[in-house]
Amino acid sequence: MKNIIVNILILILMFNIIMIVFPEGKTQKFCRITIKIFIMIYILDNIFLNGSIDLKLLDGMALNETSYEREVNISSIDENFIDSINETHFEGDDVVKNIDLNFTENMNFNVEVTLNKLLNSDEINRLKTEVAEIFQVSSDNIIIQ
Repeated sequence: MKNIIVNILILILMFNIIMIVFPEGKTQKFCRITIKIFIMIYILDNIFLNGSIDLKLLDGMALNETSYEREVNISSIDENFIDSINETHFEGDDVVKNIDLNFTENMNFNVEVTLNKLLNSDEINRLKTEVAEIFQVSSDNIIIQ
């Protein structure tokens, strides 16, 4: 909070210096309006967004920095696979809705399991271990939604 107050005081000091440097006229009016806008943006950013506006946002948008990612939807390939998981683990209830495999450029992949019903933590852990054994991955790479 102290940092915010000091920065606002510095902006107000800059505003007053510009009013002294520029003579009365169009330039002073333009500078006055732009500095008021910058002060308002800064205050609103610190109040509502906690100063989280990041100017390095555009650096990651370069075309040469895009990473490879591929997603495979199991239900579009084989619906019987999901039905067999529901039959063996949930006695035929339609609990598992969909399974997605997300491959990265290093050929690491995560498994996203979408559920129709809520499960308790023991059932979720059991489902994670079973799916991890099926796809031969770590249970840390399995996301239950």
